[in-house]
Amino acid sequence: MPFAAYQKKFGFKKEVTRGVSEAAPAKFLAVGPESEMAYKAATIPDDKIRGVKGRFAASPGVLDGSGNLNPVDLEASTIGDLLLGCLGSVATSQPDATNSPTVFRHIFSALNQTKLPSFTFFEDRGISVKRYPLTTLKKLAFTGAVNGKAQLSAEVVFKTEEPASAFTAVYGSPKPFMFFQTDIKVDGVSDANIKSWNLSIDNGAQAQRTLNLSRDAKDILAVKPLTIEGGFEIYFETEAQRQKFLDVGVAALDLILTGGIIEDTFKNELKLSLPEINYTEYPYGLIEDLLGAAVKFQANISPSTGYNIQATLTNAVAVY
Repeated sequence: MPFAAYQKKFGFKKEVTRGVSEAAPAKFLAVGPESEMAYKAATIPDDKIRGVKGRFAASPGVLDGSGNLNPVDLEASTIGDLLLGCLGSVATSQPDATNSPTVFRHIFSALNQTKLPSFTFFEDRGISVKRYPLTTLKKLAFTGAVNGKAQLSAEVVFKTEEPASAFTAVYGSPKPFMFFQTDIKVDGVSDANIKSWNLSIDNGAQAQRTLNLSRDAKDILAVKPLTIEGGFEIYFETEAQRQKFLDVGVAALDLILTGGIIEDTFKNELKLSLPEINYTEYPYGLIEDLLGAAVKFQANISPSTGYNIQATLTNAVAVY
């Protein structure tokens, strides 16, 4: 019997002990049909000559695990685990524990270590169920545009593939952040001339390979500096920010997505704060026959704040 793409299910659970597989997923993600956890085998060819025209059998090389989740709707209830996995650190508080006990605020920031939080991911393909321990979120790429949902794609790296038990996925009602719930501030001022935006966070996670009596990686480590890049399309009404590009000056950027009410006046909200960006491109161009620019930027560590990105998430999730 053939198996259809819609039958696939993805789940995950944060690992209690790093690299030790969890038995079953605790949370679930609705993803695009092309999403896949790929476990691949390399071969080491036999290149010796033996007086005959032909090759002998290859030897087994490393086993490599990587995957993509694309696209995922940006929702307040599910984005927190992905932010924690990619950035590594979270501090949780309650803005009003007495009057709004179901509201929590989480501040995600970059962990200055090589070992980031690990998860066991699960994929049910219909034909079988597999789990992938020591999964690390390598990259998150966010996008948002007029007349659309805010979405992201995630790249992961994992250690190995194992058989797993069947699971029942539980999904809540879709509540994605929408284009009309998006506020983009440049230097602290909302700019209503921006048509679309994108932002990527890449921690450089990669397999650490040693002579560990296994074809699998020993660990998954983030050994490179955090790379944060992005861009936006904007209609020109002022040249002030373009002049900063020419002067190699810096700007502050805040991406704020606000959803429905959780309790009292508190709403689901995600705020991505980049206190210092450098524009790498700010050209004159046309957007739908109007003067505009396809802007590109990269984020730097701000000396005043000590970070290059901070994500503040307000939702009803108590702990990550």
